[in-house]
Amino acid sequence: MNNLPWILSSILVVLPIILASLLALWFFRKRIPAEALRKHHDVTGFTFSIIGVLYSVILGFTVINVQERHNSAEETVHTEATMIVDLYRDADYFDPASRAEIRNSLRNYVDYVIHEEWSQPQNETRRLKADAILQAIWNSYQAVDLQGEMTKIWYGQTVSKLDRLMNARLAREFFSWDRLSSMMWAVLLSGAIITVCFMFIFGLESLFMQMLMTGLLVGYLSFMLYLVYSLDHVFKGAYHITPQALEETAIIFDRLDQQT
Repeated sequence: MNNLPWILSSILVVLPIILASLLALWFFRKRIPAEALRKHHDVTGFTFSIIGVLYSVILGFTVINVQERHNSAEETVHTEATMIVDLYRDADYFDPASRAEIRNSLRNYVDYVIHEEWSQPQNETRRLKADAILQAIWNSYQAVDLQGEMTKIWYGQTVSKLDRLMNARLAREFFSWDRLSSMMWAVLLSGAIITVCFMFIFGLESLFMQMLMTGLLVGYLSFMLYLVYSLDHVFKGAYHITPQALEETAIIFDRLDQQT
């Protein structure tokens, strides 16, 4: 599902829920006449309006929260890519041997993140390989010849950028772990079910119109919940962040190599 376009995946999720709810409504109305339901319309409408307002506020704030977290994660990936490009470019001011070692370690890091870390689940083997690649980057800077005064200035600036790269990488990992709590999901799902159930209690004369309104409500709520789920899974959902920013660094690397 996560590999499909978001439009197709959302249809595959939302459509079965709509059909199931309409089928349940049809069975419910076949067993309970509309006249019996109309006796409770005053209380039902008042209660439904309160629950609808409360749930819309909760759902709206949740969407905003996960969208902001999604945007922050994407910005973190862009920061990581920017720091990598800066480090690759700054390596040009070091001695040839150090420059080659630094750029090679940065290329290995980008290649690893794009082709292994991004798509594979977190496990101990991946962590060990990531630690080795990161240590290789640090080791490449320890071997830099700091004889010239200008080299020392560039080295200080570069180490600062290297720290920012590590911070961005760590933040990206934090975003990949962060999720909405189970309690929050319980509130969202139970609120959606209760809101839809209230549509069953109204006794409209036209069953078709009641099914139409219920289908629209169910479709919109289920799509919103699927949106929350997709945004909550920053790197795995249907609307996940891709490593495009890191992929662009390889093109910039080649261009910088030609200028050297």
